Amino acid sequence: MAEVRERWEIGGGRGDPDAILQRIREEEEAGEAERFEGRGRLKVFFGYAAGVGKTFAMLTEAHHVQDEGVDVVVGYVEPHTRADTLALLDGLEVLPVKSVKHRNVALREFDLDAALKRRPQVVLVDELAHTNAPGCRHRKRYQDVEELLRAGIDVYTTVNVQHLEGLNDKIASVTAVAPSERIPDRVFDAADSVEVVDLEPADLIKRLRSGKIYTPERIGSALSHFFSRSNLAALREIALRRAADRLTRASAATVPHAAGGEDVLVLVTADAAAPRVIRAAAGMAEAFGGSCTALVVESGGEGVEGRSKGDAALARSIALAEEMGAHIVTLTGDDPVQPVALYAAAAGIRRIVVPSMPGRIGLLGCGDVASRLMRAAPEAMVTAVPAVDAPSVLERLRTHASFRLTASDVFRALLAIAVATALGEVAWLASPTPSIILMTYLLVALLLATRADGFLYAVLVALGSVVAYNFFFTAPRYTFHAYSLSAPIIFTVLLIGTLGASSLAIRLKRQATTAARRAYRTEVLLESSREFQAVVSLGACLETAAAQVVKILDRPVVMYQVDGAAHGGLLPPRVFDVPGSGGGDAEKLDLAAPGEMAVASWVAANGEAAGATTDTLREARCLYLPIRSKDRVFGVAGLVMEQGDDDFGSFERNLLVALLDECGQAAEALALASERKNLAVKAEKEALRSNLLRAISHDLRTPLTSISGDADMLLASGDVLDEAQRKRLTSDIHEDANWLINLVENLLSVTRLDDGDVEVSRAPELVSDVLADALRHVSRFVSEHRLTVEIEDEFLLAQMDGRLIVQVVVNLLNNAIAYTPAGSSIRLTAHRERSASGDRVVVAVADDGPGIPPAEQARVFDLFYHGGRVGTGCEDGEGGDARRGMGLGLSLCRSILRAHGSDIVLRDAYPHGCVFSFALPAAELREEAPVGVVEEGSADVER
Repeated sequence: MAEVRERWEIGGGRGDPDAILQRIREEEEAGEAERFEGRGRLKVFFGYAAGVGKTFAMLTEAHHVQDEGVDVVVGYVEPHTRADTLALLDGLEVLPVKSVKHRNVALREFDLDAALKRRPQVVLVDELAHTNAPGCRHRKRYQDVEELLRAGIDVYTTVNVQHLEGLNDKIASVTAVAPSERIPDRVFDAADSVEVVDLEPADLIKRLRSGKIYTPERIGSALSHFFSRSNLAALREIALRRAADRLTRASAATVPHAAGGEDVLVLVTADAAAPRVIRAAAGMAEAFGGSCTALVVESGGEGVEGRSKGDAALARSIALAEEMGAHIVTLTGDDPVQPVALYAAAAGIRRIVVPSMPGRIGLLGCGDVASRLMRAAPEAMVTAVPAVDAPSVLERLRTHASFRLTASDVFRALLAIAVATALGEVAWLASPTPSIILMTYLLVALLLATRADGFLYAVLVALGSVVAYNFFFTAPRYTFHAYSLSAPIIFTVLLIGTLGASSLAIRLKRQATTAARRAYRTEVLLESSREFQAVVSLGACLETAAAQVVKILDRPVVMYQVDGAAHGGLLPPRVFDVPGSGGGDAEKLDLAAPGEMAVASWVAANGEAAGATTDTLREARCLYLPIRSKDRVFGVAGLVMEQGDDDFGSFERNLLVALLDECGQAAEALALASERKNLAVKAEKEALRSNLLRAISHDLRTPLTSISGDADMLLASGDVLDEAQRKRLTSDIHEDANWLINLVENLLSVTRLDDGDVEVSRAPELVSDVLADALRHVSRFVSEHRLTVEIEDEFLLAQMDGRLIVQVVVNLLNNAIAYTPAGSSIRLTAHRERSASGDRVVVAVADDGPGIPPAEQARVFDLFYHGGRVGTGCEDGEGGDARRGMGLGLSLCRSILRAHGSDIVLRDAYPHGCVFSFALPAAELREEAPVGVVEEGSADVER
């Protein structure tokens, strides 16, 4: 029988052709949008067993796309003995494999860095579920593929159905083999294209017998186990159903629907059955169209020092739940029933999945968890998933912190029994009353229970109290015989009373410890929230986060800040050590070594956790977590992990994630505030530019037209004009040219001040010289006014930049000349004013013009503001074009004075007019330094 291989492209099939075409178009549009965002496309060649032809199909497709001009590179293909498969490598570029030594064996691995450096359009990576050798960047090959996709490189890969995490339990029940290499279902479901490579089971068995799959010595074992006809048929059906289910999920995700799904709550434990429970819950949540919440109930008495090997199993269960898309919630309690019931009621969840396991040992907690949960939450539907192996449940109880046997508890139990017996002997001598003896045992056991570590103390002290009471106080005394008819009742009451009282005391102690821990962590989070709200820079935000992490976890932290100037770069790290450790200890751990910085750089570039206790670069000294918002990384936090420290508790980890998320939100708020500020500055500059262009186009037209007209008249009619007329025209041209020069100077000064390019060089200056220099540059219309200058002292000195203050005085004088009628009086004064903060020199320009209305006084210092009625005494447009301005002078004066640490003041003059004044720090005349010489350390001033 000829070998037949069917290749089904998911998205094809025998459905409605129009629907198929529409689906293909939607996939292409989604692919184009994703490529536009810079992410590569993933194509998976999906099979149900080894040997169906996945690698052959992948290489054949690679030749097809290469013929179309696509840059294709073979990153890694498993070495096969099949000649037809190896022949397909001819004509394709193959990257060299990476050789990794592990236990003196050289292993061949995919070279991720070489692929990223080569950066082709398509990379072929075989065996998606492969586990990388120690020393590779990632623990799993699918993580290598995800990094390639993030880099914008398309990937072709292969995987079998038994390697999907969600089908692990079903595959194990069918084949009696649980594959150790698995990938999260999200990787398969997120693939842009899945091509099912199918082959009839009979043809696959034929290929196996012919030696095309395994070596001859393995053929017999494979046929009798995994490659039996029934197994292959079942696997083929599961693979086809899973591929069709993926298409159904993708179609449902694109169709908007009402949020009517049912959420599922799953209890996560450290049992061996936990992965099975989590998979079942995730499948139920997906089937019911809801979300899955994984609830972790930690024992209240367990701290960092009380962790056991069960924590590693719990951490693996939490990681699996996260991979399956569950939201992790951590609560505290000795018995998981009440926390689960209360959380389900508060969250409105009606479906609960728990492992089938016994509850806590004790008189108040009989029955398994599922049955007790049904009583505690009667409105919920509880599903109990049986454990894979019953011994794991007993192991959980044995290793649980509540039942851990410690020497201190044994000593406390023996001490309680001895003290109670001694007090009982004293009481017996006074009054041989059994009730007093019983109360003594109960009281002593209760007092010492407040210092016990676990519930085994209660068991020991209860049994010991019964034995001691029987030996010392039951007739006949000092024997283990009891002939009284009431003795069994007394023993039972003593046993139950001592056990119950001690258990309740221990529980209260553990609950108090839990409450204190939670209160402390809540206080830390509230304090962090307040401090994050007060930070004003990204560096301060990261420093606050590092301080809080050190306070919570009591371990050194290395903090990296992303360098905004360099894409993907990091600023030098800062190490925050534990207070009281002596300081400097963290630096001795080589936390800033190049290898550690490389891991932090990878985290900043990819936005994912890496380093110790993770599957990526796990040989690092620290666990590196990104501080990020939704689409931006602001920093990286490195937590020092001690030798042999697999991880910290899930509660601490969730608290850490919450703290870093809050830090990321605060950093994003700072970034958004900075961006808004930059946008506001940009908009303000744009408005300034628009106003400036509008003002220039309007206000420069008049003087330029006047200059052009006067020049034309001189050129055309200069011979017929008399001397007085030519002089007037020349004077007008000179005046308009000076007006333009002053205008350009003001424009340049305003621009330099706004950009921060002007450096104010303060030095002692003679006020009389500065004012005299200003008078030489005022408008020629000053002759139409009565100008007086009054200086209190000829040698009055002030700290100033003389060149800029001259411009201030010129603008104030020209403003008074332009906005007061001819014949008005203008006074320029300077005097010393003494105050507690130091002497000042006050310079004022006063006029007796019409003045400025109070409603206009707050606006006269705005850019481009020049009201036609302000001080002109005439209507808009009157007063002549020669006295028009752009509204720059007073604004420039205020900017210059503020750069000096001063400001300009406007007040009304009596009986009318206005006064502009400003103050500068007074300087003293030193005998050792001649007047006009700049003090040491100051810059020279141009005069």
